[in-house]
Amino acid sequence: MIKNRVTQIENFIKYGKYNEALESFISIEKERKISREEILLKKYILIFVYLDQGEFYKGCEAADELLELSIESKNILRIIDAYIGKIENTICLGLYEESSNLVQSGIEKLLKIEDKESKEYKHRNAYLIFLKARIMQETYKISKGIKLFEESYEIRKELNDKFGILFTLINWGISITTNGDFVTGEEYLKKSLIIAKEINNEVGIIWSLIYTGWIKCHIGELDNAISLAEECLKICESKKYLYAKSNCYDLLGNSYQNKGNFKKALYYFEMNLELRLKLGYKKFVAQSYFNIGNVYSQKGELKRSLSYYNKILKTPDIEDDPVSKPTYLSTIGKIYVELGEFSKAKTYLLEAFDLLQRRNISIYQYLNFDISIAKTIHYIIVLSVNNNDLKDINYFLEELHKLSDEFPNLKQIRDLYRLDKAIILKSSNRLMDKMEAWTIFKGISEESDNDHEIAIEAMTNLCELLIYEIEITGNNSLLEEIEKLSNKLLSIAKSQFLYNLMVETYFFKAKISLLNLDINHARLLLTKAQKIANDHDLYRLAKKISNEHDSLLAKLDQWESLVQKNIPLKERVNYSRHEFLFSKMVRSKIEKIPNSKDIPIYFVILYPFDGRCLYSKAFEEISINDGNLMASFISAINLFGKEALSSSGSIDRISHGDYLIIIQSKKEYLFAYVFKGRSYSAKIKLDNIIDQLSKLKDFYSILKTSIEKHLEIPEETRGLIEQSVNKIILNK
Repeated sequence: MIKNRVTQIENFIKYGKYNEALESFISIEKERKISREEILLKKYILIFVYLDQGEFYKGCEAADELLELSIESKNILRIIDAYIGKIENTICLGLYEESSNLVQSGIEKLLKIEDKESKEYKHRNAYLIFLKARIMQETYKISKGIKLFEESYEIRKELNDKFGILFTLINWGISITTNGDFVTGEEYLKKSLIIAKEINNEVGIIWSLIYTGWIKCHIGELDNAISLAEECLKICESKKYLYAKSNCYDLLGNSYQNKGNFKKALYYFEMNLELRLKLGYKKFVAQSYFNIGNVYSQKGELKRSLSYYNKILKTPDIEDDPVSKPTYLSTIGKIYVELGEFSKAKTYLLEAFDLLQRRNISIYQYLNFDISIAKTIHYIIVLSVNNNDLKDINYFLEELHKLSDEFPNLKQIRDLYRLDKAIILKSSNRLMDKMEAWTIFKGISEESDNDHEIAIEAMTNLCELLIYEIEITGNNSLLEEIEKLSNKLLSIAKSQFLYNLMVETYFFKAKISLLNLDINHARLLLTKAQKIANDHDLYRLAKKISNEHDSLLAKLDQWESLVQKNIPLKERVNYSRHEFLFSKMVRSKIEKIPNSKDIPIYFVILYPFDGRCLYSKAFEEISINDGNLMASFISAINLFGKEALSSSGSIDRISHGDYLIIIQSKKEYLFAYVFKGRSYSAKIKLDNIIDQLSKLKDFYSILKTSIEKHLEIPEETRGLIEQSVNKIILNK
């Protein structure tokens, strides 16, 4: 019986089922004392149990124990196995130099085996080649890694080592994907999944699905990516596969971030940070800070994002990471560019460039420009132009040109070179240079197969040149061209879930509507932009747009005067030139928004069809002090059109003397809040009141009964409304 269980253990190990193997060993130990050879085997199994569970430090300790016992026993095969097990765990901890040294030690021991044709030799040789490939993969020596995976695969195929083939295919596929070949990479992962299911290896199934999910994330199939991550997460949580669980969190965070759902993205990134800190994943703690910082950067909270990026530079071992450190430095430099702190930006960007150049790192993961020398050069060029520091700009442009020649098949680098050349030309005072820049920007904008980030930057720069041309010529037809470009930007924003770009584009379109003297349309677009910003947690951007809307209301008489005079387009541009805040300019000024609040005056709920006041509350004396009179006044606003008040993206505020009035419809009722000051905080308060009242049982049915039967609303309901209003508006 015990002999059968020993055979069963060997089969479990053969197919990578280490938990099952350990359970069988424990059952044998209950019946008899295990031999020295079996002790070594149990230690070997423990290494891989810890590996699957993500307990890498424990895995390293178990490997050290196996190595010590194997040396005492002079068991060369187990000595090699101890090295192999430790390498698996040290790679996952990001200890690549130590891993390389251990591989070399393993190879030296392997060469002492006389029978090079034996299965034991070939099995361990294939494993060490595989681990060497893993190190190449993790240190971005992708081409070398792929060759080694292929070599390992051929040996494992000869041995019919299905478990070994399974993980070779997974990692081989990852490496191919890293170079941007998602189709071939996914094919390898499909093959690995088939084998994992065939041998019923749960860990193999999980990793095949996780990396397939990453491919789906990178090619924009975000719902598929989320579905795969959630499927794996359920298994990981039930079986305590902590490292795989961490990867699921990261995949979910990135997928939700790409969908523009920043709240969920932050939830998963923060969960992952907590897990990585708990488990001591030092290398990946920095990655978690980076992910969280990226979300805040996308939300426009630049200083908050910077606080997370700066934490990265304080994490252990960051100095020894040849790829990640320049990535982080480049990202920090970019944030300082957007904050207008050019001296700091230059320091970080030049350090990143120097590291990438000295280490000859040009390849980037998943065609992600954020970890490429090309993107770092781009940031330096943009910084130099913005700061009018053109001393070395041609050197950096030439470096980018060399990269485009070195990688002729990578269109993104060629396009980045074209874009940066045009950005430099655009900064020139010569009209001919600006015309050449216009031609390049237009060419990039009209190509359908561009990287969307490059296309966006080309289009925004082209918009600026077109506005410049309007200033010179006053040509009305140029507004149509700008409108077409802004529609293209909206299309990209919607397809890529770039809600910040969507908001900024609507904001820009509102400015163009003002140039067309269409004030109502401009206000509708501002309201729409603010709603999208609030819906997607872009609160700083929402506040900026709300303040712009308030400023427009304050200048409404001036704009209406311009409409009546029908002044020429050139004069209109000059009148509003300072208000064209697009993309990078919006982001740089978001941090400087004043934190002004509203001063409450009056709150009212009314039925707009007959102007009846259902509830009102005055917070201070005003000239219109009767509830029904005030209701009649607000009801008159309905002359803007019932559709304008009830549809999404409609005008949501008007000014009346010193007062601003925010209006929101829900069901067939109007909720209005009269105040002085800025409307952003007022809008939040009104939304919160409506949300809280809507949760009251039968609230709208009670209002309907009151209207139909001409009754006052019940005292209990009035008391609940009063309670909500006081709590939200007065913080009582």
